[in-house]
Amino acid sequence: MRTLTLAGCTTRPLGSYLKSLGVLRLVSEQADSEARAFWDGDTLQLLTRLREDDIATFFLHGYSPTPILAPWNGGSGFYEKDRRVGIDAIASSTDPRFEDYRKAIALLRELPEVRGGKAEKHEEDERRTAILRHCRNYLSDRAVEWLDAAVGIESDGSRAFAPILGTGGNEGRLDYTNNFMERLAALLIAPDRKTDVRGLLDNALFGNPTGALQAGAAGQYDPGRAGGANQGEGIEGEARTNPWNLILSLEGAIVWASGLYRRHGVAYRSFLCSPFTVAASRIGYGSASRDDDARAEVWAPVWSKRALYSEIRVLFREGRAAVDGRPATNGVQFAEAATSLGVDRGIRSFIRYSLLKRRGDSYVALPAGEFPAGYRSESDLIREFESLMARLDRGKLAPGCDSLRRRIDGAIYEVLLRGGHARDLMAALGRLLRRLAVCGRPVGVSSEVRLKAVRWLKACGYEGVAEVRIAAALASIWDRDVRSIRENLSPGSPAFAWTGRDLAERLASVLRRRLQAGMAVECGYNPLGGACRLHPGDVTLFIEGSVDDGLIEDLLFAFTCLDWAGFQTPRVSTAEVLPVYAVLKHLFLPGAVGIDGESKALRSDSRVVTLLASGRSAGVKDAAEIALHRLRAAGLQPIRVPYYGSAEQGRRMAAALLIPVMAGRALSAPVFEEVAVMKEEMGSLKDE
Repeated sequence: MRTLTLAGCTTRPLGSYLKSLGVLRLVSEQADSEARAFWDGDTLQLLTRLREDDIATFFLHGYSPTPILAPWNGGSGFYEKDRRVGIDAIASSTDPRFEDYRKAIALLRELPEVRGGKAEKHEEDERRTAILRHCRNYLSDRAVEWLDAAVGIESDGSRAFAPILGTGGNEGRLDYTNNFMERLAALLIAPDRKTDVRGLLDNALFGNPTGALQAGAAGQYDPGRAGGANQGEGIEGEARTNPWNLILSLEGAIVWASGLYRRHGVAYRSFLCSPFTVAASRIGYGSASRDDDARAEVWAPVWSKRALYSEIRVLFREGRAAVDGRPATNGVQFAEAATSLGVDRGIRSFIRYSLLKRRGDSYVALPAGEFPAGYRSESDLIREFESLMARLDRGKLAPGCDSLRRRIDGAIYEVLLRGGHARDLMAALGRLLRRLAVCGRPVGVSSEVRLKAVRWLKACGYEGVAEVRIAAALASIWDRDVRSIRENLSPGSPAFAWTGRDLAERLASVLRRRLQAGMAVECGYNPLGGACRLHPGDVTLFIEGSVDDGLIEDLLFAFTCLDWAGFQTPRVSTAEVLPVYAVLKHLFLPGAVGIDGESKALRSDSRVVTLLASGRSAGVKDAAEIALHRLRAAGLQPIRVPYYGSAEQGRRMAAALLIPVMAGRALSAPVFEEVAVMKEEMGSLKDE
């Protein structure tokens, strides 16, 4: 056995991938049954007893083409106005290797539905279905193998097509089968003396350079050649292609889809029966747009182990992807299946192709990247996340939400493709939830589908990203009397308070609303507790404006979907604590302050928030004086030093008083000579 590098058979474009399958199939069935193949990088390696010259000799003199015919299509060569160069050449040939083809053509020409020509429009579908049934009943097994790849009959009698072969073997006005026959005739039956048939074959198989490319339609399989050499309006010219490529690509397409009708029978309902084919997800490629007209997308498996053709055929005939036992139906679900071992083993990666409408009404197989197969821990997070999205998707999306929803799918795909990126995914969720809130949907989801806070905060980089910690602390705010901060974020709630020109104003508005609600129910403490409490140094970063407010707001809305049960706040030491903030925060703690074993319950003062938010340069100093007076009146002895801050710091400090923090040494040291310790005397923080 020797290993031949087929440099002309690569994973991209789709036509070259299918050509690779075609070469393996034909060599294995007609020349060397022990041949094996695997992918080395993007190039096919063929293990065979044949040499390069033997392979070329086989295709030139021994290859027996599959009878690829589509008499149900106009332009297929069976009708009066069709181009018949190829079909007539095969029908009149005496070469033994075309015997199956000749018999199939002769049989189909005698069918009444073919001899009678095209029917009236309302009868045309019935005529085509009748032709397809006759083909299945009377053609040879080799011809039916092509039929299985191209078209099936649904339970209601209508036809169903595998997207990889267009609509039953044609793409618009381009009929694959007639072009296939014409190129066979030009290469193997009556080649022009000027045609370098061997040079074209060596180019198709081994990547050898050639100057013999011919004018011809490239079709969806090779979008880089569609439109000609210059591909510009008025200067296009004809596309130059290698005729062997289309021949071998269609032979390979049979590997992809053959046997489907036999396996599924009348249950052959849609393209989902085609292997590794799912509904298109308009994400993951540079030109992705919500307006894309996508027929489907196919995921071409790439394997690294040496495999017989019989093994590859089983892979494609049984190849499917599943998520929790359910078939993957779109690109995002397929990506999830690929990372959770829900696909056939032995696959190294998938090359993803989106079948998109481009250049008028023509479709192209656009490569959308390579996706590594195999288990990744992120797939467990995504399964949990998708249960939440399934609940959100039950409600009708409001105007303007479609693009936000699609960005979530794009973020899911990036998480599965590259790992990490959970923070970007949660930010995308937060933007959707904000938009839904504006349109009247309550913020958050029911407790049954919330995400585990411990797992998701870790995945979002809790210990290394201040924005994640601040958003988590805010989202965890809950009180048994005043309830969750979700009530303050939902416009339809009586407790709604998310108003203001920026994040600082909106947080200060929520702070005022919660304090007012606490006084209204006479709860006796500040209803500002949270399951997640920060080191006060994180608040310094917020006050100084060295964090991304937009990210905090996005994550705040997303983190309202977290389940805080069992959450233990990790201790992350960050910046120094601002003394003026520490003085003020003691009035806004949800519990009591204790000195020398004596507890002091301090209540907030609305004047502090008003002064801080006033925008006056003296606002911070005046607010600090009120706080110092309140602390002394409670019998505490704060350090006698001046406390100052800028007007902008005052605005952000008012917002920062809402953020739950850890009380104790870090917060009390800048204020008291003796360390005050907060006693947890507020209500339980277990969410409703």
